[in-house]
Amino acid sequence: MKDSGSCLIIGGGMTGLMAATVLKRHGLDVTILDKGRGIGGRLATRRLTYSEEIEGVFDYGAQYFTASDREFQGWVDEWLAEGVITEWSQGFFQESGSFKSSHKPCYRGSKSNRSLAQYLAQSLTVYTNTPVTQLNWQDDHWQVQTQTGEIFQGDRLILTPPVPQSLSLLDNSGIGLNPDVQEKLEQVAYHPCITMLVLLEKPSQIPAPGGLWGSGHPLGWIACNYQKGISTRGYAVTVQAGPEFSQNYWNQDNTAIAQELLKAADSWLGSEVLDYQIHRWRYSQVTVSYGEPCLVLAESGPLILAGDGFLAPKIEGAVLSGLAAARSLLPLR
Repeated sequence: MKDSGSCLIIGGGMTGLMAATVLKRHGLDVTILDKGRGIGGRLATRRLTYSEEIEGVFDYGAQYFTASDREFQGWVDEWLAEGVITEWSQGFFQESGSFKSSHKPCYRGSKSNRSLAQYLAQSLTVYTNTPVTQLNWQDDHWQVQTQTGEIFQGDRLILTPPVPQSLSLLDNSGIGLNPDVQEKLEQVAYHPCITMLVLLEKPSQIPAPGGLWGSGHPLGWIACNYQKGISTRGYAVTVQAGPEFSQNYWNQDNTAIAQELLKAADSWLGSEVLDYQIHRWRYSQVTVSYGEPCLVLAESGPLILAGDGFLAPKIEGAVLSGLAAARSLLPLR
């Protein structure tokens, strides 16, 4: 069935992209507003150019994803058929030297992880570099104001940022919540993650297929993007710190962080470092979820909160929440 209505979606990660894809297939006019420079949220990829010959390509957010849910597997099969994603491995080694099996395929974007987000966004209306500052339900539609003062309008609204950011936006907009709902939302929690992008002179010592689970103190994960197949012109390594290190070093300067992480990862790097960058993910991994796929708010107009903080962490949880958010709006046609 077709729907002539419209929907605004705040956040262009997998939750927002999947909700938008479903709603557009049902005929809605959908617009995504995202504060980032690139679409995809934690499906993040960055290039680091050292010279005309050497350029590293880094997946520096989510490293891969698996599928357990049947509905999500259906989407994964579609992306595999389109050549958008590919299987990377079915497990990775640990710092201890033992192999940790995932017992299921670990998928990655064929070109990069962001390429999956770009594939989903190609037929959608997306505005990046567009931070939202105010929400207002007026005359049977939502008015969303951006940092530059631009106004977007829609019949329905989906918020997909991390829960603390959505709560802040609702508060700034004067949209009150039921106290019980407010308290439950405030209990949603995340681990931070400091990520280091390291461009090496020579190949790393990370064992095939290019991923390594750390103990978490301080290393959580190391990945060779060259072995992964996305960085063909540079030996690009992604180093992700564990939660405790990330929390303790969050406000330290990048040089101090780099010294500690390079020292911890030295035996796996095995090469001179040509260049590096530090990125901080404040809301990296959900530790306490809301417990439902999404949240339908009745305090104003049609408004849904969704994201991996609601049902389950990681890419699969984000996707399933986005699909649930879309379904919750479709009965309004």
